[in-house]
Amino acid sequence: MNWKHALWRTISRVAGRPSPRTGLRVLGYHAVGTELPGDPYGLSVDPALFTRQMELVASGRFGRPVGLGSAKLDGSAEIAVTFDDGYQDALKTAAPILARLSLPFTVCVTPCLLDSGRPHLSWPELKELSAMPGCEIGAHGLTHARLDALGDAELSRELTESRRRLEDALGRPVTVMTWPHGAASQRTAAAARAAGFTRAGCSLYGVNGPDRDPLLLRRTEIVAFDDERDFVGKASGTWDWFALRQPDPARQ
Repeated sequence: MNWKHALWRTISRVAGRPSPRTGLRVLGYHAVGTELPGDPYGLSVDPALFTRQMELVASGRFGRPVGLGSAKLDGSAEIAVTFDDGYQDALKTAAPILARLSLPFTVCVTPCLLDSGRPHLSWPELKELSAMPGCEIGAHGLTHARLDALGDAELSRELTESRRRLEDALGRPVTVMTWPHGAASQRTAAAARAAGFTRAGCSLYGVNGPDRDPLLLRRTEIVAFDDERDFVGKASGTWDWFALRQPDPARQ
């Protein structure tokens, strides 16, 4: 664990309070069990910890488990499990755990990273994953660029082409996404809407009510440093204070 996470954990346990609001809580993961060399952020969660976390989600204590695209966003208590980047362990490790627990989940992938070799999925593996029970495939940009830093033409290309390539490969609509690097704004949300996306998650901690832009949904990151108490706190809102450190893309 790095010192920053230790500090944030202490603040959350001393001063954090469960969220008084119901709504959609989106959990953000990257890898489950894959070694990611040089990763200072703890992006790869231990499979045993992930299993326990998903058992807690399946218990219903944090709301009704939903896919990102099927969430009602009506203020009722819902929780969604999402993955970024398209690592192979989404198929090999996470999906079997989620299927056993009958949990829906959303995997957002970057087409230009597919077939780039381990640890990313290949296109055939993506098709296999998309056929798993409860799996929803979304986009995560075309090249994993910071989309809020692009001009309008390149932003539009990143969004429309990522969606087109995935739909062509899978033979089904792709209408959800997550923002690479969490980099989003009102401008990128408008571009995503024009490209045909209906839901998109950013990196701002918190819960989503009916008033939240569905293309700038708050999302709570789960990392390798989180023990069970941290996970319960994040899922129930005691880490939502962390949003005070983050710019809200809905105001950018």
